[in-house]
Amino acid sequence: MNPLPPSQESLLRSLLRNALADPAAKRRVTILDALQETVLLSAGWDEDTSRILLDYAGNRPSHPAPPEQAVEELLRAFREHDGIALIGGVGQTTRVALRGASIIRETLDRIPDSPVLKTPLWAVGKATHLDPCQAAPLLQSIGLMTPEGEIKAPMRKKFKQINHFLELVAPLLRRETGSAPLTLADCGCGKTYLGFVLFWYVRRVLNRPARFYGIDRSEPLIRDCEQRAAALGLKDIEFQCAPILRADIPRRIHLLISLHACDTATDEALALAVAREAEHLAAAPCCQHELARQIHGVPHYPIGRHGLFKHRFADLLTDMARALFLESHGYTVTAGEFVSADDTPKNLLLRARRGNSLAAQRREEYETFKRYYHIDPSLDHFLLELEAGRNHP
Repeated sequence: MNPLPPSQESLLRSLLRNALADPAAKRRVTILDALQETVLLSAGWDEDTSRILLDYAGNRPSHPAPPEQAVEELLRAFREHDGIALIGGVGQTTRVALRGASIIRETLDRIPDSPVLKTPLWAVGKATHLDPCQAAPLLQSIGLMTPEGEIKAPMRKKFKQINHFLELVAPLLRRETGSAPLTLADCGCGKTYLGFVLFWYVRRVLNRPARFYGIDRSEPLIRDCEQRAAALGLKDIEFQCAPILRADIPRRIHLLISLHACDTATDEALALAVAREAEHLAAAPCCQHELARQIHGVPHYPIGRHGLFKHRFADLLTDMARALFLESHGYTVTAGEFVSADDTPKNLLLRARRGNSLAAQRREEYETFKRYYHIDPSLDHFLLELEAGRNHP
């Protein structure tokens, strides 16, 4: 018998209570022995008596029970046998089991007219980076999970995207060894759902001390983030209503993220990362207009003839300039897809880590690149502004 941590026992009790709360839902809860997977106890509403009926394995007779007594009986059987709970409803079954001292929940689709169960494609119960049981308070706070502990159907794609983001940045964080707190910053944070998830992941999954800074110009969004952090009881998390270039963050940042910050706000974040000597950077650019206004022609092709070509070319030119800018300042850059192009065409993710032995060569390439296309990105001006402010506080 493995005693459950109070938070996990409370979650399981809530799941069982909600499963039996509505007679019309026709849900049935079955507790199995985890080793033998034999039935120990089941409970469900009896249509004839309109009461919950407890059915025990063996020779013990069935008997009706009030809802709270039924929940406690099911919970006791689960605890004593390191059990598995199957919560069956119309069309699907939820499997709840122990893994160590944690509860892992998995939703299974029931094939019509067949006892066979199959795992759904989105596989909530098999998330490798953010366990939906352990992170239930966070996921409920940011609107991904119902009060009953299920990932909302419309948000399952978002939940997969969050785990994919963690999959991309987790290797960067694991490279940071030692006991010093990790310093994280989200520039143009908005509601910073991913920022909250990242901070939670570092603190609760990696078990590392961390300090988080969220920066955004919108005061209502900053107040909303502060209220959510307070409701979750998160410490060492700070939000600033300010332009990115005016962010009051430490000199050395372990990871700076900027996700879909509009136009040159992404460039402000990249310049800040360089100025603050961020060890790692993850940026997903959004709309890009600055260089489109500077393009007057491309060698051997009158680019202005078709506006669509001009703006798509400007998007590519902008992100190439950003990658070269980072490489010229000593970063190694990887470009890849953040999410599927079916979800958004703005699916590029630039990842960078500090350290590039070819920085001097990349600096020459960057200058040649700008001269060739007659462009003057704000990146350079933002960095000069930050460096001037550092030298003349």
